[in-house]
Amino acid sequence: MYIDVYCPMTELQYCLSVFAMVKVKAVQFRAQVPQDIDFLIRAIAPFKNAGKDWTLSDIAVEALTEWLQKPENRELVEAHNILEGLERRGLTSNIF
Repeated sequence: MYIDVYCPMTELQYCLSVFAMVKVKAVQFRAQVPQDIDFLIRAIAPFKNAGKDWTLSDIAVEALTEWLQKPENRELVEAHNILEGLERRGLTSNIF
């Protein structure tokens, strides 16, 4: 099962306040998930923060941000100078 996740940068900035992007650009991200995860995410999303409608994009971005913040992934970013590549593209991130 595929879930299409549409992640406009303005939504990322608004929902998570983790990206300080120079350019606002929409990015599409596709992931394949087991049916149980799909069901659980879609069932829980309406109950999360009653004052905001959570989308699959919001949930995916939150999960991916947490994954990037894991120590082993932070070490890879540092070891391979990945933030420099981000800067060369005119982008910045305050995830770390």
